Amino acid sequence: MSTVRIRRLQADYEKVKEYARRHPRLELIQTEGSPPERYQIRYQMLGLRQKDDELVEVDSHLVEISLPRDYPRTPPQCRMLTPIFHPNIAPHAICIGDHWSAGEPLSSLLARIGEMITYQSYNTKSPLNGEAAKWTDKNLDQLPLEAIGMILDDLGGRGTHGSAAAIAGPVRPARSDAPVDRPASPVAPSPRPASSSAPSVGTSAPATYPCPQCGARLRTAPELIGKKVRCPRCQTISVVAPAS
Repeated sequence: MSTVRIRRLQADYEKVKEYARRHPRLELIQTEGSPPERYQIRYQMLGLRQKDDELVEVDSHLVEISLPRDYPRTPPQCRMLTPIFHPNIAPHAICIGDHWSAGEPLSSLLARIGEMITYQSYNTKSPLNGEAAKWTDKNLDQLPLEAIGMILDDLGGRGTHGSAAAIAGPVRPARSDAPVDRPASPVAPSPRPASSSAPSVGTSAPATYPCPQCGARLRTAPELIGKKVRCPRCQTISVVAPAS
């Protein structure tokens, strides 16, 4: 292994450890290699899982990130170790988009995956999961599932789990699988009926504002107004502006 690669892998490892230490919803489960070339990360945030003809909310997700030999010239290989229902996630891969650059730290990728899990980021135009794309397009008013800030830039000092909660929001109590909706057919899940006793998914009216970089109209939870989010189209990080 070249000295340059060793330095890069070690730098990534330090940043991943720091990110996981500061963010209350992430846990670094294990690594492989010295310095690591494979990571397992647990995300504790709301996502969706399909069981037979039903969608359920789950709040624990295990992700594996592997760094290929020609990393960072080529992007990391990411996959879910637990099932998830998302337009851009398949059993074999997490689509991290076409925005990877060799200079991007691995900790930034952790933030992007978290945004995807809770539906702050998605692309229904070129999905890996067609069913999830159809459901997403029909249920925009229910997204994101949880308003969690993944960008830690505005935390003061080194940060702790407690201070990170200021932008990440309170941790929900552990839950068993909670039903979200029952599809009319096994092809495309339908919205959860209003009378359902299942936990609410994004009941507040979404806020919309233009991305300052590419001009795309972004939809996000009102709870994220004034906080930093990433544009799913151009990956620009900006502060959510009030609806105009």
